[in-house]
Amino acid sequence: MLRQAGRHTPKVRRSLGLLVLLGMIATALVAAAGGSARSQSPPKNNGQPVVSGAAVQGSTLTTSNGNWSGTPPFTYRYRWLRCDTSGGGVNGVNCANIPGETRKTYVLTGADVGHRIRSRVIATNTDGTASFNSNPTSVVKANAGPPKNTQPPTISGTPAENNTLTANKGSWTGAPSISYTYQWRRCDTNGGSCSSVSGATASTYLLKSVDVGTTLRVQVTGKNGQGSATATSAPTAVITKASPAPGAVISINDVSLPNRLIIDQYSFQPNRLRKHGRLSVRIHVSDSRNHSVQGALVFIEGVPLGQVLPSHAEQPTGPDGYASFNLRASSRLQFRGSNRFAFFLRARKAGENPLGGVTARRLVAVRLG
Repeated sequence: MLRQAGRHTPKVRRSLGLLVLLGMIATALVAAAGGSARSQSPPKNNGQPVVSGAAVQGSTLTTSNGNWSGTPPFTYRYRWLRCDTSGGGVNGVNCANIPGETRKTYVLTGADVGHRIRSRVIATNTDGTASFNSNPTSVVKANAGPPKNTQPPTISGTPAENNTLTANKGSWTGAPSISYTYQWRRCDTNGGSCSSVSGATASTYLLKSVDVGTTLRVQVTGKNGQGSATATSAPTAVITKASPAPGAVISINDVSLPNRLIIDQYSFQPNRLRKHGRLSVRIHVSDSRNHSVQGALVFIEGVPLGQVLPSHAEQPTGPDGYASFNLRASSRLQFRGSNRFAFFLRARKAGENPLGGVTARRLVAVRLG
């Protein structure tokens, strides 16, 4: 009887096998569920969101997401908070939500003036949701309005061909952010009748040969979200030709005040003036910038008058900057009282008053006997 009781019919054995299989499946599911629960990690803030942008009515604020840990990926949503001047207390607990503002950026309005603003970043992943507030802005100021120039632009640099002029935009007020553009203008010698120089829209300008004899101004235009305004500099001095290298020869036509002529060298051959003798004189003219000058009119006159001929002699300087004279002693030459004879020298620019302009004068002497 006992041996018979330990036996199972095929039907019973199949039922037992099914129960064992179901038990194994249930165990596996429980183990899997337990493993998933251990790996769950909702969002956690590890770095506060940061708000950037000028705290001025009309300006745009932007929030960062901050730093978050947890199971990626994250999605983010945003809220903007209006706080009192303290920033709403610790982490902005006393700030009020601004209705309808759910983007990453926020444009400050008149209602924000006198308040501080925070953002709230809401992070979500498959395991949960968390939020964290940003730093507060400084107290929001009223709209400063469109750009307004309070001090005109200025120009620096040497007003001569091949030199670079630089524009300073001057001083401006207005709501941020103000952007600036430049336009150089070529004017007459008095700074009037100006016209825009094509393509000259940088803050610097290289002077060209076409600018010689004119003046330059620069127009600066400031622009923000509220409007734009333009201000113009004073004119430069009249643009001059490029200065030749020191020692080079220039034309008398290129010499003008404040540059001046200089009689810097002279020689007598022979080095003595004798009775009824002849004298060769070479006179060199340069300018105050160390250039030899061609075309300057050089005048020589013996002192006292009438003792050396020809009288009132005047010659232009040549390509080397020298003027040459051949003189002779007259019968009136006197040797009494001095062993030297004086000559008055003058170099001038044709058409100018010999008593003014770029004229140079010099008194020199040669030995007698």
